[in-house]
Amino acid sequence: MNFVISPRFLLLWVALGALAGCGDDAAPVVAPTAAAKKKAQTAAPIAAAAQVDYAYSPINKRDPFRSLMVEGPKGPTDTGETITCTEPLCLVDTDDLSVVAVVSGDANPLAMVEDRGGVGHIVRRNTRVGKQGGKVTQILRDCIVVTSFISGGPDGKPQANKQNMCVKTDSRSIEPLDLLKGKEFTQ
Repeated sequence: MNFVISPRFLLLWVALGALAGCGDDAAPVVAPTAAAKKKAQTAAPIAAAAQVDYAYSPINKRDPFRSLMVEGPKGPTDTGETITCTEPLCLVDTDDLSVVAVVSGDANPLAMVEDRGGVGHIVRRNTRVGKQGGKVTQILRDCIVVTSFISGGPDGKPQANKQNMCVKTDSRSIEPLDLLKGKEFTQ
């Protein structure tokens, strides 16, 4: 029979043995001297002043987990303030995106758009899209509506610019093939 003792178990055993060896012998109580009392009185106000409650507030501070190298587009909104977007779709112009698929049978519809590089992105309502600071406002059966606000209207207020992006369908139809003959199916 071989016994293997782990170092943790050995350390725990030694610690328990040391505690078990301690008796009820009380240490003699030493009365503090006058110098020790004076030192404790002068150190108490300093210790109380050094202990300050601190609460962190992340308002108006940069997210430390976002890259410093990516600066998103800035554009006006309907209320006039400028927005900053750091999402990947904000770095692509809406003309460079094409809608590939739409899932609209749900209470929260979603769509997939593809950029010119062939990278697909999932969008939902209120997803920021485009360099103009637009966002997806509607997802219809085969289209999405991207609304961006353009400044410089006649009254100086930003104006809404709605852009419909629809799924591209092939204009050519695929003829059914007869798999046994390898030719077009004829009836």
